[in-house]
Amino acid sequence: MWKRMLVPVVAIWILCTLGGGAAAQVLNIAIPQDPDSFDPIKTVAAATSEVAFNIYEGLVKATPDGGVEPALASHWTVDEEGTRYTFYLREAFFHDGQQVTVTDVVTSLNRARDPELAVRAGELDMIKEVTGLEDAVQIELFEPNSAFLYLLTEIYASIYPAGAEDLSRKPVGTGPYYLAEWRPNQSLELRRFEHHWSGQVPYFAQVNFLIISDENSMVLNLKAGRVQLIPRLEVSVLHQVANSPGIKVQASPMNLVQLFAINNARPPFDDQRVRRALALGLNREEILIGAAWGQGILLDSALSPAMAGFYNDQLGEVNPYDPEQARELLRAAGQENLRFTLTLPANYPLHVQTGELAAQQWERLGLKVDLEIVEWGTWLE
Repeated sequence: MWKRMLVPVVAIWILCTLGGGAAAQVLNIAIPQDPDSFDPIKTVAAATSEVAFNIYEGLVKATPDGGVEPALASHWTVDEEGTRYTFYLREAFFHDGQQVTVTDVVTSLNRARDPELAVRAGELDMIKEVTGLEDAVQIELFEPNSAFLYLLTEIYASIYPAGAEDLSRKPVGTGPYYLAEWRPNQSLELRRFEHHWSGQVPYFAQVNFLIISDENSMVLNLKAGRVQLIPRLEVSVLHQVANSPGIKVQASPMNLVQLFAINNARPPFDDQRVRRALALGLNREEILIGAAWGQGILLDSALSPAMAGFYNDQLGEVNPYDPEQARELLRAAGQENLRFTLTLPANYPLHVQTGELAAQQWERLGLKVDLEIVEWGTWLE
């Protein structure tokens, strides 16, 4: 898989709504689709995580610059071999009033790495054993793994009560908000958790996520005052609000990536020459302008500049736009007449527009690309 571009987060809000007073205690946010599942080990949609991270926490959590800091673990130690981590639990409570215990942590993590239960169990396959100690949890790895701590910040590593049932619809976590009501395909109501372990509470007492699939409808609701925040506004409608009084547009790098992914195990994509040809055949500048109206920056790796400790800005010449070399590689691989299908999610216009432009560019190489645009439910399956 390869990264093509980073589109900035576009946050929009009505300034007068976020002032002081009782009215400022409720925030209405527009999102394009319902969560797929609030069970941390079942969800596969990134959009779900954006809501769920307000509800769940893990032993550690990510910082805005891509680092790791304590969450339900007050601190941790690592042995000299780098294979045994000991996490010391702080006093914390779930939304249902139960105190977080060692058993809860062990059960949650073992469930997350069980391939019979968890859709992303492979992400934690470096874990050999999870053991409960007195007020601590010990995790032993098969061998040192520099990514391990960062993996524990993911939603699948969240902690919840060992006996919790129906987490997919009734999540129970320790985060700053709890789910008060879910009206499928309409809205989610989150309320402030007054007993967070940090001793701090969020400014907004209530946050409503309104399901609005159409970006134009999002803007209409924003202008009418029914919505105060659109976390990621589609750039195709940016002009509708760019100069609107009382509305502010803020752009900043996302700490997530959007990418083209291919199955490297499936011929002919198991041939590195074919994969590289596809990368060399993409004109990223053209895609940025055509799909995102130039609202973004080009990347040369699969990491965002927001992840300052990992982003490498010296990779520009690894896969530059070079259609002639792309054709040569395809000929060498015997795939100059390659035909394949590119599947795109219908409810993400940016993904669709990017895919359409990429398909056009690949067809200039002599390839045939069939576009398959699928509804959200099918995409998740």
